[in-house]
Amino acid sequence: MSEVTRRTFLQYLAVSAGLLALSRLRPPLLGAAPALGARGTLHVLSEKEANILRAVIKRMMRGDETTLPPVGETAAVETVDWVLAFADDVQRTQFRWLLRVFEWSPPWMLWRLQRFTALDANGQDRLLQAWERSRMGWARLGFRALKNLSALGYYSQEATWAAIGYRGPWVPRPPKSPRLVTVS
Repeated sequence: MSEVTRRTFLQYLAVSAGLLALSRLRPPLLGAAPALGARGTLHVLSEKEANILRAVIKRMMRGDETTLPPVGETAAVETVDWVLAFADDVQRTQFRWLLRVFEWSPPWMLWRLQRFTALDANGQDRLLQAWERSRMGWARLGFRALKNLSALGYYSQEATWAAIGYRGPWVPRPPKSPRLVTVS
């Protein structure tokens, strides 16, 4: 398996950021886009799936870091859920299945009879590494999807910007709730 270089990571991040930007553009005839979720507002994921994703984001993006805000105090999960609202039904279904399979994978990936969310931090890290280094291509692809969406959801939060040295976007922000444009 090849190592993820800084360049590759930045490419993944750029693609994810580009998809987020594109998802905000909606033709007027399609109606208004769902509002970017505030904490607790879910459009696609169930509460159980959101809890799995929250645990994944915590281990992938924050780990034991103390200078970054806790994942639970951000809208990272809701941001990923909001992005998923723009995906087609097949992609949404695949991501939801990925979360479920990941949650129940410790018995066959680590030989531990626990779910991912029930593992301690070390066990969660070991499971993530097992998926990242798996001989099964679909598991590595699933890991990349989780990693990209975790980075998109977490580092798009303003609360994380100061800790990583990001001063904010160069372009003006879009309005919080898009206005519905009527076509006559």
